[in-house]
Formats: sequence, C-alpha cells, structure tokens
Amino acid sequence: MAVGVDLGGDLAYSRVVADPGAALSQALDDALTGYAELVPADALLLGEGGDGLVAFEGGVPVRARHSAGSVGADAVAALARAGLDGPLHVRFYEHADPPLDAASAVQPDALAERLAGDPALAERTRERAPDSPEVGQDAVAAFLDDADRIAEIRAQAREEAEARAAELGFDPVGDADDA
Repeated sequence: MAVGVDLGGDLAYSRVVADPGAALSQALDDALTGYAELVPADALLLGEGGDGLVAFEGGVPVRARHSAGSVGADAVAALARAGLDGPLHVRFYEHADPPLDAASAVQPDALAERLAGDPALAERTRERAPDSPEVGQDAVAAFLDDADRIAEIRAQAREEAEARAAELGFDPVGDADDA
C-alpha cells in the first residue's frame, strides 16, 4: 500500500487533523462504512513513518494495514510508532465492502486506545462494536503464545519508559529484572 492508492469508494471527507481521535470519533459518530487512509505529516514530507489503511463498519474500526506490510494488531503498533501525534491527513472513503481481509482484523477499540489514547472513545467504540468481533480467542491465544513478540513489546516499552524518565530528569534505579 502506498500513499494515495485508489481502492475505490466515494470520498466522504479529506482533512488534516492534529489528533487521530478526531477522525476516529467522526467515523463513529457518522457510522461510516468504508476505509480511511491515515497519513502522518512525516510520511508526506520525508517518506518516513509510513501510512495506514483502516477499514470501518458502521463507524467501528475492524481491520488495519500499515504501509510497511504489517496487518492487524501489528499494523496498529506500527502506526502508533509512526508518530501519529502530529498533523495527520485523513481521507475517508465510503465503500460497501471495505478492503482488507480477515488476517488484518483488529479489536474495535485498538485504534482509540493506541493511536488516540482516548479511553472514552475506546469505550464508545466497544459499545458500538458488533457482538462477535473478527478477532477472537484464537488470535489472542496465538499472540500470547508468541514469546518473541511479547519480549519485543516489553523491550520497546522499557526503552520508551527509560527515554521518558530521562526526559523528566529521573535517575535510573536499576534493572527491573533485579527486583
């Protein structure tokens, strides 16, 4: 997937937002079915970070793909790492059969939690989500069985926490594994 790929559908809106939560909230409020292209400013200007494609059904995000090729929960994580905390160009296309296959399924609240960091929006999304989301216990079990992926997430979280602590001027206490 590349920025500006044409997957069909009618353009519902195209705008630049400062917060991905604004676009997610609008899709939910308008109960849009289709897909959104999420393009961070750095992807437009520098070709870095990558963009994303998110399929919606009734305003609820159901599938995601990152331009680097990851899908599903990995795509959401890649989008979160891509720095969607700045200006973001969002193009939403109404489409009766949003693109992306079942392998790219996400939990309905994943984007509100990871990208927008908005618990209220995540709760609203969960309330609107279908009773049987595409991502079921099999996907959760497969993730929990992937020790390498869990170790990678823990390492990334540790790096982010250490960087944030350094920004705030906290001194390192020691290795958390020593506790």
